[in-house]
Amino acid sequence: MKLLVFGGGGQLGYELLKRASDLRFEVLAPVLSELDISDPQAVLKFVKAIKPAAIINAAAYTAVDKAETERELAFAVNSTGAENVALAAKAVGSRLLHVSTDYVFSGDGATALSEQSLVDARGVYGSSKLEGEQRIRAAYPENSVIVRTSSLHGQRGENFLHTMLKLFAERDIVKVVDDQRMSPTWAGWLAEALLDLSRTDSFGAQVIAGPGAGILHGSSVGNVSWFEFAQAIYEDASHELPWKAQLERTTMAELARPAPRPKFSVFDVTKITRALGRKPIGWREGLRAHLADIGRYSEN
Repeated sequence: MKLLVFGGGGQLGYELLKRASDLRFEVLAPVLSELDISDPQAVLKFVKAIKPAAIINAAAYTAVDKAETERELAFAVNSTGAENVALAAKAVGSRLLHVSTDYVFSGDGATALSEQSLVDARGVYGSSKLEGEQRIRAAYPENSVIVRTSSLHGQRGENFLHTMLKLFAERDIVKVVDDQRMSPTWAGWLAEALLDLSRTDSFGAQVIAGPGAGILHGSSVGNVSWFEFAQAIYEDASHELPWKAQLERTTMAELARPAPRPKFSVFDVTKITRALGRKPIGWREGLRAHLADIGRYSEN
């Protein structure tokens, strides 16, 4: 099966490419220097030449705080770029899976968010991703699925887990937000889920049709605050390491980041469980799988 991956150089793209060859996909993954998804003609020409059975769009502008001052770039990639990929997929009849985010929600509630929950993005990053979703659904609703994920962490690139490992080694005190709840999601699990969805016979029946059509919530099971996640990282990665860092709680208000974050963005994963035929991985299991990948976790 021929698979085209946009964003192959990112942390999710890395996990996709690592697994796809083992599952006998024929994978093509152009890097940004070869193909910019904000260029509609270049995207259409490339997709028409390749004619993939499926496309996974993991390309995104993800610098949440920088987006507040780089609005044009964020929308060019996350909104216009997403539409360009959808139109190209439609031109050749490819199945499309597009990766989105929990930042399309305000996070003002306190109950798990389903695919039918009201979206209300705050900040440039969330707004650009939401507009990308809307453009895809308008352009190619018949054979595309938006997979929203949450708090992604993987072996490649910058993420919260890697930041914590660095700070634990450098600082005596590490302050972490304790009033924002989410479901940390291992990029390795999400990659496996996307690859399965890209070829499943139940793609239409389970995903395209029915309530919340065209959208899946793909995150780990369970939820924690960022402080609790940092505690778990410290516990699971601290085997025989000379760390002396002390974790302290702080709040989103005290941290005063440029971009707003959803305070509660825990997903209801019932629908993706049905589509895959199995429950998503638990967040702690995902943490340990990531640490094992980088040689920082052992059962002993």
